[in-house]
Amino acid sequence: MREGWIHSTRLHVVMYSALLVATPFVMLQSFLQQAVSRLSRFSFPALGQEIPIVPTVALLAVVALLVAFRSKLTLRRIAAGGIALLLIALAQQFTDYYAAHRFYDLQQNWHYIAYGIFAFVMYRDLAPRGMPLHRILLLIYFCALLYSSFDEAFQKHMSNRVFDISDIAKDSWGSVIGMVLLLLGGKHADALIADWKRLRHGKLRDYIHHPMTLLTLMTVGTFLLLIIGSLLTDYEHLTTVILLALGAFVLFFLVLHCSQYRVCKYTFLGILVAGVAVQSYSYYTYRDRCITHNQFGLTVYKGIPIVFFDVLFYPDRTFRLVDKKHDFNQLDRAFFLKQETDILVIGCGAQNRGGNGFPRKTPCQFIYNPFTKRGTQVILEPTPQACETFNRLRKEGKNVLFVLHNTC
Repeated sequence: MREGWIHSTRLHVVMYSALLVATPFVMLQSFLQQAVSRLSRFSFPALGQEIPIVPTVALLAVVALLVAFRSKLTLRRIAAGGIALLLIALAQQFTDYYAAHRFYDLQQNWHYIAYGIFAFVMYRDLAPRGMPLHRILLLIYFCALLYSSFDEAFQKHMSNRVFDISDIAKDSWGSVIGMVLLLLGGKHADALIADWKRLRHGKLRDYIHHPMTLLTLMTVGTFLLLIIGSLLTDYEHLTTVILLALGAFVLFFLVLHCSQYRVCKYTFLGILVAGVAVQSYSYYTYRDRCITHNQFGLTVYKGIPIVFFDVLFYPDRTFRLVDKKHDFNQLDRAFFLKQETDILVIGCGAQNRGGNGFPRKTPCQFIYNPFTKRGTQVILEPTPQACETFNRLRKEGKNVLFVLHNTC
């Protein structure tokens, strides 16, 4: 064996790839998962405040790295680090919403950290070999996608694990974050910034051969997968997630590519303006009303159509799309109760298949809310009836939280 083999970058790729694949199976031990979760909640008293340990250690580590490598620190690299943090923060707004993780939670950020490091390890091995940059980016991205898909597919057959396509999206997003940090903070930054002006190309193959364009398409495609995958996490929705994410990406690409032609550009602009005008008029007309229409797969709230996805309506009259599920676990129920609502209405679907996980599957029950120290009324009804109940309670001025299952 040749001398210095332990420093081989290819060996580092193999070893780290094995670690990526093995880690989820090591974490099958429930006590390890619980230990990681508890670690994120540890804190220590200082100046009359409870200071969480994880962000404190992370801050000290960052300061130490900045001091150690201060000679290599530039404004561009600081900006690249800031962009990477913004991408992590953006992903946190869409993933594991019911879990209500803190921004520094180790379980939430593991995917981004682990696959960001994977991007660095692969780039370190491939870049010195003379491989074109666009091929390096493609290899990093699809290897990350492959490893993550393997993990999730295998976990489907484990008794205490589930397949979660949102985890695949988070892992892929982590590889994108790693590439953004490497390229914008490295020697390719000038070329990439110059390439930004040529984001659209006349030939389709040029979108792959230009690194900045390719990185942009990867970022948009992964972000679409991240959003849709976080709304449809159950394995039964796998085909739907793939088709929706692929369809949304193709639509984005067609608009991007065709908008370089004047006729297409003004056509797209006209469609956008007309769509905004119609939706604005609809909202203005029905802004004082709640749910004006509900049928299988379609709910209209204040004139805004919500198709297929499940929805959470807050007491302050705002709403957001949430994970489509029939069964609510302990974290889900805790999230609902933390909203400190007096009444929780669950629309269980047109066929009344959802709303599982509460003490009883009865139309009305009361459960103790440890956050408000009083009882919370829970109403479980088929979605059409639940919409009527929600409208009535809202009209009466009740403090009500409504979770609507938009399909079955």
